[in-house]
Amino acid sequence: MTFSSASERAGLVQKLAAVKLNAAAAITDEFFANHPDWVERYGARGRQHCTADACFHIEFLAGAIEAGSPEAFANYSRWTARMLGSRGIAAHTLEENLAQLEKHLCALLLPKEGEAVKIFLTRGREACQGPEPAPVAQPGEGLGLTRNVFLTAILMGQRQAALSIVEDALGSGHDLVDVYVNLFAESLHRVGQLWELNQISVAQEHIATSIAQYAIAAIYPRMVPAEVKRGNMVVTGVAGELHQIGANLVADAMEAKGWAVQFLGTNLPHSSVLSVVEECSANVLCISTTLLANLPAVAELIAVVRTRLKEKAPMILLGGAAYDAAPQFAAEVGDVQAFTGLREAMAVVCA
Repeated sequence: MTFSSASERAGLVQKLAAVKLNAAAAITDEFFANHPDWVERYGARGRQHCTADACFHIEFLAGAIEAGSPEAFANYSRWTARMLGSRGIAAHTLEENLAQLEKHLCALLLPKEGEAVKIFLTRGREACQGPEPAPVAQPGEGLGLTRNVFLTAILMGQRQAALSIVEDALGSGHDLVDVYVNLFAESLHRVGQLWELNQISVAQEHIATSIAQYAIAAIYPRMVPAEVKRGNMVVTGVAGELHQIGANLVADAMEAKGWAVQFLGTNLPHSSVLSVVEECSANVLCISTTLLANLPAVAELIAVVRTRLKEKAPMILLGGAAYDAAPQFAAEVGDVQAFTGLREAMAVVCA
């Protein structure tokens, strides 16, 4: 039997947080006692990794319990088994860890709490054994499962886990632009949907966004710009626009594709944007807008740029949730291109 009420689940999550370190240490001790060859192969560093992995298991278990979704923990288990497999560690090792986790947690929890935990851990072990289901993702992109786990991590507030997931995606051969488009952008789009549907709180939305920003900043130094030089681009938002992460993703991904990008952030007066566009002789101006209320300011900025620069005015790209909600806006402004996602924008200017 699983807990049905949110308050019961929240109480169990708090208890899991309280026993996490003790349980992780016990799991590590038992695992290395059962596998003395690992002591010789991996030493103290292996114990540290084993303890950290056990903590991740408990953190994701807690997140799945709070969400009331055994399938969320199954996704995590599939991803973890795949990640360990790429490092030469068989899936049965994870199954063993999850069985040990069940034993040690049940010893620390009340019987009813233990029964709830067993449901999720059983689903996790089953997921390790079966074939990975087709991810909900664009054909051929290969990041659907990783995105699901990353989304869970950022909604749970697990910063280091989220970064580890991104590191694994890059280590598995996905290039940085794919991670930006299919991991960050798609995950954040889903966060926005969940907030709109009132399935997550404002606080959860802010936490998820801030952790995604942390991960973006952490991998940015690894970006190697394309050898091709495409031109100069300015990426910005208008005065009153406070959502910056979408523009940040556009700026970084465009830079990786060979554009010399001036990323201005958001909430800037028209005069500041115009000055930068003029100074760098921008070929493209990208305007990111989340709120419908900011569309009049976008129209004003476009008019200012065109009036001042005339035939030297750059191509103008519009992106963000505001344009999804007002598809007629681009046609009314005229001679601009609105895109619904980062990949569509890149197709326009990086072909």
